[in-house]
Amino acid sequence: MKKIIILSGSIRDGRKSHFVAQYLQEKFLETDHINSTLLDLKEYPFPIMEIRMNQTTEPPEKLEEFSSLLSKSDGIIIVSPEYKNGIPGALKNALDYLDPQIFKHIPLGIVTVSSGGFGGLYCLSQLRLVGLALGGIPIPEKLCISKVQEVFDTSGKLTDQSFSEKATQFTNAFLWYVKRLSD
Repeated sequence: MKKIIILSGSIRDGRKSHFVAQYLQEKFLETDHINSTLLDLKEYPFPIMEIRMNQTTEPPEKLEEFSSLLSKSDGIIIVSPEYKNGIPGALKNALDYLDPQIFKHIPLGIVTVSSGGFGGLYCLSQLRLVGLALGGIPIPEKLCISKVQEVFDTSGKLTDQSFSEKATQFTNAFLWYVKRLSD
């Protein structure tokens, strides 16, 4: 059974990217031989990083759990909104806490969300670079969601059925990498 982590990378109230993470989690729950976990960054309120985890005797509460779940996975999908053309501060802070090369040889699927028309492309490229710095293997396929407020309603229900096909193509590609790189 392959272990997949879906990291919901926003802590902001009213976040729409979390609907996308929940949707992907539901897709994986329907897939045989996949054990997926939705890791909600909102449940890991880390302070601003001043000392790396491997350099302190008292890491922030839940940091070791967060780190362990990510490092023991066969694949990680990061779902992130784009804030001011970049990665949300809370997500970057959480990733900065992690040990270098912690994602070594783990495929990374990156999903970005924006309320505008470009789907978070700047955030996507930044997350690929951070993923590489952590030793991960960002897959070439991407899932960028423009005008997310038109894809999901305010309760998180999918309203744009064309998104379902795009999500299926992305998750199938991601699982191809997971299977090839974790055998």
